[in-house]
Amino acid sequence: MKIPQSYGGILDKNIGLFKNDITSKPFIDKCFSDLFARSKTLSFQTRAKISGDMFEYLFYYLLNNRFDILLDAEIIIKKACMGGAGSLDFGVLGNKKEILCGIEAKGSAESINGKALPRPALKRTDTMKKAIAQAYQFKRTFADTPFYIVTNVKPTSGNAKCMMDLAEGDIIDKVYDITKPPELKDLVAKLKAFKRRSF
Repeated sequence: MKIPQSYGGILDKNIGLFKNDITSKPFIDKCFSDLFARSKTLSFQTRAKISGDMFEYLFYYLLNNRFDILLDAEIIIKKACMGGAGSLDFGVLGNKKEILCGIEAKGSAESINGKALPRPALKRTDTMKKAIAQAYQFKRTFADTPFYIVTNVKPTSGNAKCMMDLAEGDIIDKVYDITKPPELKDLVAKLKAFKRRSF
């Protein structure tokens, strides 16, 4: 995955905030803060797009630069109707290019210029629905292959949480909030195990 300089510069500048290899929230929050400091007036759609892009880039960058995990990105799976903008965000491919696990990244800023956003990341029901749709497509094609969703905000109530609870443990093996140290640690351990199998 090639990270555009407009995002890469922010990631490089802030990676030092990720101090102890498990606490990612200061790094994530500062990356979003710096991203939106440059963009004062954005439509909702534009803001959502660049926020989602930033989360994908920072997740990929963090795993590569702090955990030595280089994920495969933008994986086209025609059989699962995953192509173009709907490609699988990330995964680990084996030595015969088989998919060992799939990952959908659904994160976003929690605030902009000090103003809290009402439904960031997976708290938005439409974002949760998109994640579940990706999981369904993936699991219909690779029923026994793990599929994870990574985020920086999980819902704690309402319809989005209900949908997450229904899907997790079924078509979604696990939803990881990478701002929570135990969840990030567990995800890293799983991905390292898949990477060992990929050789």
